[in-house]
Amino acid sequence: MKYIGLDLHKKSIFATVLGGDGKILSRTKIGSNSRDIIYYLKSQGTKDELSVAMEASYNWQYFYRAVEEAADAIVLAHPLKTRIIGEAKIKTDKIDSSVLAHMLKAEMLPAAYVPKRSTMQSKMLLRSRISLVRIRTQVKNKIHAIIDKNKDSYTGLENLSDIFGKAGCQILRDTKISPIDYQILSGYLDLIDEINKKIKDLESKIDKRSLNDKEIELLKTIPGIGTFTAFLIKTEIDDIARFLSKEKLCCYAGLVPSTHGSADKLYHGRIVKQGNKFLRWALTEAAQVSIRYSEYFRYYYSKVRSKKNANSATIAVARRMLEVIYAMLKEGRAYIEKPVDIK
Repeated sequence: MKYIGLDLHKKSIFATVLGGDGKILSRTKIGSNSRDIIYYLKSQGTKDELSVAMEASYNWQYFYRAVEEAADAIVLAHPLKTRIIGEAKIKTDKIDSSVLAHMLKAEMLPAAYVPKRSTMQSKMLLRSRISLVRIRTQVKNKIHAIIDKNKDSYTGLENLSDIFGKAGCQILRDTKISPIDYQILSGYLDLIDEINKKIKDLESKIDKRSLNDKEIELLKTIPGIGTFTAFLIKTEIDDIARFLSKEKLCCYAGLVPSTHGSADKLYHGRIVKQGNKFLRWALTEAAQVSIRYSEYFRYYYSKVRSKKNANSATIAVARRMLEVIYAMLKEGRAYIEKPVDIK
């Protein structure tokens, strides 16, 4: 068996190869294209003879799929846990790839979870939709700035709950303002129309992928969670069996408080925010809706709000919701509204 550590970079990769006795057989710089990776690994041996390690760095999915073509055993190292590399006083590509190879051989490499290809495709759809919505919000903010500059010219917008609806857009396009401002405004409105089409197309694909998915249907029974949010939560969790407890799942989502100790005292601070930011965002958004429609989550929010600020209370509801989700997916059951005992 050969143990290979790959230090990944955008334009090149440094590879260190260890033999079964732990001695370094070679150190080589190779190209970062998939064909270069596959050719190099095949030159080192057959698929069953190679064990390869790499860090979950930028664009790791591309490199991982290439390595899959040439090696059976692959370990994707968790970058935050492989601290020996990041904290090394002397840090070079040779050292990084060598450390990966040695840790791989010693079975000391903390592995990151590798989702199935279909899950990765779903994640890309979801994240693309989130990105487009954020871009649309930025464009809308620019339009608001133009409106504020010309607010004496606009009439009727103040009575609309959404100025970007059909009536609002008609007013924006019909109102005469300075030629330059109007040209810029029209361009932004056209851009929003195009973004809306792209978002609608992505949502159509998301809806198709959500059909006949039992776990998504279960998640939609929770007040505050619709199809998009359920699909996002399900996709980011992927396989509930990989979490040994609800605490592990909450840690993965970054919904646990930071903790530090001094003497015999323990202090809790803000949430760590080192987990899955998409899962945390989805739960936080769902929590804000759930307190309007669920008596239990509203009571839970009020209970925490009486002691802490609104943001902390929302985060607490998000964590509680994730704990409920853990039980639902583990047991394969729909949401059950817990009775509220107010005394």
